Amino acid sequence: MKTLLFIFCSFFFIHVVTAQNSNSEFKSFIERYARSIDQADTTLAKQFWSQSPEVSFINPRSTEYGWRGVKNIYRMFADNFTKRSLKGFNEKVTIYGKTAWMTFEWVFDATFKHNGAPMQTRGRESQIWHKEGREWKLVHIHYSGLPLNGQGQGF
Repeated sequence: MKTLLFIFCSFFFIHVVTAQNSNSEFKSFIERYARSIDQADTTLAKQFWSQSPEVSFINPRSTEYGWRGVKNIYRMFADNFTKRSLKGFNEKVTIYGKTAWMTFEWVFDATFKHNGAPMQTRGRESQIWHKEGREWKLVHIHYSGLPLNGQGQGF
């Protein structure tokens, strides 16, 4: 009985530690992603984005597919803003085998290139990651504004 209890407790402890490590690992992915947006850096982004033609990036302005489409988003940030700062918070990670999804809220502060005016947007995002070999790769992003929950909104 002691052996069975030991095995169960060991398995539970390993599972909890693995889940905690995975959550912190994915939070570091959000930080790398934010840094790639802040710097409009496609070289950094290419390190964690899958190069599969099926990747997608849905945002309020467009839906992009493939690595070329993802680079369009980074180019848009570089072309329109001199300064960018993306901060994520309230992260939630779910791992399901070789697939994981993250949801979080964000604040994006930027300065327009054409007139130097500041801009701030707030929103929420979901990201889907897939394990390719031994590495997690980003395969999908969908972001939008914060929920509209005033009377007559959000329908």
